[in-house]
Amino acid sequence: MALSHGRTRRRARIASVGALAATALALAGCGAGADIGGAGIACDIDQPDSPTTVNVLSYTSPSSDPFADAIVNGCTGENLTVEAPETDFAGQDQRAVQSMSSSRPSYDIVEVYGTVYPLYSDRGWITPLDDYVADQGEELALDDIDPALLESLSYDGQQMALPTFWGTVVFVYRADIFEDLGLEVPTTFEEMFDAAETITQETGMEHPLALPIASAGDVSSVYNQILGSLGGQWFDGDQPVPTLDSPESVEALDTLRTTYENMSPQSTSWASPEVISQLQTGQAAMSFLFAGRVSALLDEEQTEYAGSFGFDVPPAVKEGGTPATSLSVDGLAIAENSEVDKDLLFDLIGVATGPEAAAEAAGATIPARTTEAQAADLPFEPAARAVLEGERPNALPLVPWMSDVFAVAAPVLNKVVSGDLSSEEGAAQLQQAAEKAIDDAGYGS
Repeated sequence: MALSHGRTRRRARIASVGALAATALALAGCGAGADIGGAGIACDIDQPDSPTTVNVLSYTSPSSDPFADAIVNGCTGENLTVEAPETDFAGQDQRAVQSMSSSRPSYDIVEVYGTVYPLYSDRGWITPLDDYVADQGEELALDDIDPALLESLSYDGQQMALPTFWGTVVFVYRADIFEDLGLEVPTTFEEMFDAAETITQETGMEHPLALPIASAGDVSSVYNQILGSLGGQWFDGDQPVPTLDSPESVEALDTLRTTYENMSPQSTSWASPEVISQLQTGQAAMSFLFAGRVSALLDEEQTEYAGSFGFDVPPAVKEGGTPATSLSVDGLAIAENSEVDKDLLFDLIGVATGPEAAAEAAGATIPARTTEAQAADLPFEPAARAVLEGERPNALPLVPWMSDVFAVAAPVLNKVVSGDLSSEEGAAQLQQAAEKAIDDAGYGS
């Protein structure tokens, strides 16, 4: 995607929301759906004494835009200019690493999420916020943010970012079809496969089940969901020791391949936007999707089935297991190497993560603030919250080598899905690839 390097993409975005909403569906971020603006946010902060520009690195999506928009549009004025150049999800981490590891930083506030913020924290690239939280937490009403979300953006006992929005993987299904056929929401994968077979037999829908298992990385997310449901782990606790050749991993790979065999052969090229399209057009009736991505299914202008979708906790791989899900939390952090006053940057983060921005975002995703999230009455929020409050929300391990291991896992998982590797061979290769990635990243023993 071509990137704009103009003064700010946010004001231009307001004039062309339709085009950017369509573009956002192609991104691999945590949200997709209706485009939300942020121009009406109040920004009651002290202006700097001299002209100051603050650059925000936040990938463009309907879920993340309201929080950056809140300070770009709300706080720019007098001596302060806040800019957020258009950035796609795939390019954000590269830009963040280049900026935060440089003596000449390009960004002052950086959006973070599970696979990257532990690395940024471990390398000292983002500023701990504990003193700011202690001083201003009551004023900012941070007690309205679920402690689990704050914990998801902490590292080594320190708060490294404030949450903006979150989501868990939820089970999405055509409630009308389930009701017509007398189907119950599945609680295990076997029940889910049986439901798919029944839907095919009774309706002629060729591939009712559609999960995002695109080879570029979605397949690693689904593997994580399945592995967690089976009680498996990526590493030995928080140590840089992979456990991907475990019996649970072998079983997870078996399940991953079986799941693919119950879907369209084309599904290995499907990320969330393609799966959403399958659901919108009536070509699929079941999926696992991050809650922040499903709002497009509720838009009557995008699908005739907008009122027909149900949302629930995902099934477990097998009876007695935990749901095959995952938790993802986004937030905003201060770049340690920023030359802008850190007090000003935290003030801006306070506005961006405040109630008004959260209310703006609630049309597209689940904001971190409980009051605004529940006031929006989002039909997918109860299922996501049940996962969040459940036994194992199954976020990716919050360790600095996770992003490297996550990246090298996908090629091996693709070979298992295609049948080029057995599950045992795949588990062995996953273990070897993870060990090498950890060593290459400098975290090996």
